[in-house]
Amino acid sequence: MQKALLSLLLLVFITIASCNQDHINPATIVEETMMAHGTDVMDNATVDFNFRGIDYSVSRSNGYFEYSRSFNQAGNKVVDRLTNDGFTRSINDSIVQLPDSLSSRYRSSLNSVVYFAQLPYGLDNPAVNLEYLGTDSIKQNKYHEIKVTFDETGGGEDHEDEFLYWINVQDSLIDYLAYSYCEEDCGLRFRESINRKNIKGIVIQDYNNYNPEQEAAELEDLDRLFEKDQLNLLSTIRTEFPEVSLNDEVADL
Repeated sequence: MQKALLSLLLLVFITIASCNQDHINPATIVEETMMAHGTDVMDNATVDFNFRGIDYSVSRSNGYFEYSRSFNQAGNKVVDRLTNDGFTRSINDSIVQLPDSLSSRYRSSLNSVVYFAQLPYGLDNPAVNLEYLGTDSIKQNKYHEIKVTFDETGGGEDHEDEFLYWINVQDSLIDYLAYSYCEEDCGLRFRESINRKNIKGIVIQDYNNYNPEQEAAELEDLDRLFEKDQLNLLSTIRTEFPEVSLNDEVADL
């Protein structure tokens, strides 16, 4: 009798937990996360930073965006620019014609750096699919775990990539993220937020970048492998010398 009662109570508990999870809307959590990271401020701001020796600028205003990067190559100044109207490369202030393959590669490279530098901006895009996987804990902190996939239409060139985000239940900030990718090869990455700073309401953070020791690891395994020290530290992703311009003001870090 006591066994039957315990089984019944366990079933009730599981049912309640499942119902509570079913009623959690991942879009609401992501909206709170975007607000916590300052994506509403990004909508009308310019963010300048340096990444691996290259200067980047991200500007948005009333639905118009412009991403650019500039660097010296063989004594020439090269500027890549991506806007609502498309991608261009200029050398010494003159636009050059590129084969479609090169133009696509440069555009993808520029967009990728901006995408990661300003996460979670864009997670409310209609091509983004959100799935709530429940709560999880990493290093004794509690997180909402959300999976992100993309529609082929509107999801970009890398629409087959999958992401996991661990969103801190206390402050709605992204402390960890993981993703799968397939470019020239396929793989998994796990990123740990470090050096977080808030400039004029925009959260900018660097990351420790890991990959799994086990080739057979799954995306959903990476947080557990991280806690067991079974990930390799590949690099540190640093957004250096960030500046934020709002209403004609510039805030230097």
